[in-house]
Formats: sequence, C-alpha cells, structure tokens
Amino acid sequence: MKLREVQAILEAEVFTGADKLDLEVEAGFGSDLMSDVLAFASGRVLLLTGLTNTHVIHTAAMIDAVAIVFVRGKRPDKNLIQAAADRGLPLLGTRLLMYDSCGRLFQAGLKGCSREVGDDQAVTASWESEKTRKGKEADTAPHGAMPAGRERQ
Repeated sequence: MKLREVQAILEAEVFTGADKLDLEVEAGFGSDLMSDVLAFASGRVLLLTGLTNTHVIHTAAMIDAVAIVFVRGKRPDKNLIQAAADRGLPLLGTRLLMYDSCGRLFQAGLKGCSREVGDDQAVTASWESEKTRKGKEADTAPHGAMPAGRERQ
C-alpha cells in the first residue's frame, strides 16, 4: 500500500514528507509503547501512535519505519516536524482513534506486524506465565520471578 493511500483512508493531514507519498508501506503497527514498537515492529512499517515527542522519531528511525501517523488529532510541534524532515521521515496526522485507524488500514489490506508472543513475553490473567507458576511450585522459578511466599497482592 502506498503512503498516499494511507493518507486517503485515514483522511490524514501531511505535516512533512508530502514528496514521499508514493513510498510503499508493507505493514502497520499501532502503539503508544515505544518498547513494543522496538520489540515487534519490522519491515517497511507505518507507525501509528498518539505520542508526539522525540522518542517517537528516534524509535521510528531505529526500526526504519516508512512514516508515522499521529492519531486522536495529535499534532507534532515545529521541532518534531523539523527533526522528522531532517531524517526524511514523513509525518501524518488523523483525527481518528488508534483502533479505528488500524481497523481501516487492515480492512483496506494493510497487514500488521503479527507474530505469536512466547510464554516469556505473554501476559496472563494472573500476571505470571504458567512456566513461572510451575517453577515456583518446584522452587525453581525462572530468572526475574518473585520467590514463593512473596506473591503480588
């Protein structure tokens, strides 16, 4: 999908990179947690976020994102726009919520950065993995697990 199509689908304003709207986007990733972006985003990604700080620009550069779309009507300030322009990174903005933005793009055929998360990263209903619970019972809890008798309240 071309960035120009993304702009039309999201009814987005272009803050910088109007000359780059013919760039190809392979996948989308929506998050306000930049650690999740670093952990799971890959390929020629379109990053959707509600954050408008310099960390977003740095994160996008680290994953080689094609562009950033700010959701929820968020607008980057002139310093952020300049930082993105200096890197050749297009910035767009939409008034749509994150969920609606991702949904529209998915419905139009843009895939996500989907992959299954392993037990070591998955959050379970009781905050700990099955592996951690079994380790505690056997008194061989994995590194980082709370020792038996010191459960979270």
